[in-house]
Amino acid sequence: MKYIGEHPTDEMYRTGLELDVSCARCGSSVATEHCDYCEDGYDGHDCGEDCCMCLHPEENVICQYCRGSGVWHTCLSSPEWCEANPAPGREDVKRGQLEWFTIRDET
Repeated sequence: MKYIGEHPTDEMYRTGLELDVSCARCGSSVATEHCDYCEDGYDGHDCGEDCCMCLHPEENVICQYCRGSGVWHTCLSSPEWCEANPAPGREDVKRGQLEWFTIRDET
């Protein structure tokens, strides 16, 4: 099962199979780095009040940089190589898009 998007689909999670990700344009491996702008995908607390009176405010504002995932995914190939070497049929896919796929357990 394959899917091009920022995050794998719920259906992919439900398969119970291991998920992996690669660059959707060139097929290169992808580095996963923790987002430096947030804590686990959240960046602050907003309860809707002008003056927060919450005794124990929980983080509930989704990070604008990683969009709540808490990580960045980056193609490990150079921008020049990735742009010059798209996989067949992927010429219109932009660098930085992710292709998620399930890995079959062969045991």
